[in-house]
Amino acid sequence: MATRPVAPNENARFTRWPGLLSLSLGLLVGPVAALVNEELIYVANMWACGNGTQLAMHVVPFVCLLVCVGAGFLARADWVRVGRGTEDEAATVDSRTRFVAMCGMAASALSALVILAQWLAIVVFGACMRCCRRCTSCPSSCSRCTWCSTSC
Repeated sequence: MATRPVAPNENARFTRWPGLLSLSLGLLVGPVAALVNEELIYVANMWACGNGTQLAMHVVPFVCLLVCVGAGFLARADWVRVGRGTEDEAATVDSRTRFVAMCGMAASALSALVILAQWLAIVVFGACMRCCRRCTSCPSSCSRCTWCSTSC
């Protein structure tokens, strides 16, 4: 894919902090959102199990997925801003920006897949699945297991 000509002021944007910040956010926010999603799912799991509601467990991955998709669109906007190319032989600011923006789009896409996989686990397994250490399933209340009659 050939690159389109870019205005000189667009090139200068990626040599200073606003452009570099945009590139960095596009590259790093997606994977960080996937890690934050995993941690917040663990935190929300105990709350959802105690309150008996599964709806709260779906809010966390939805918000993290939106953040991840937003990071992907930010990386794509940077890629479009420098010419939408993929072939570059020269070591220029444009080629570096294209590479980092394309890495940001790929990292955001993979992070979105991770978040969707974690969300699928929430849909398949209940919030109180892990409260009983002896049984594979647990009742809606985690105070006493009806399957093995032991305290959880």
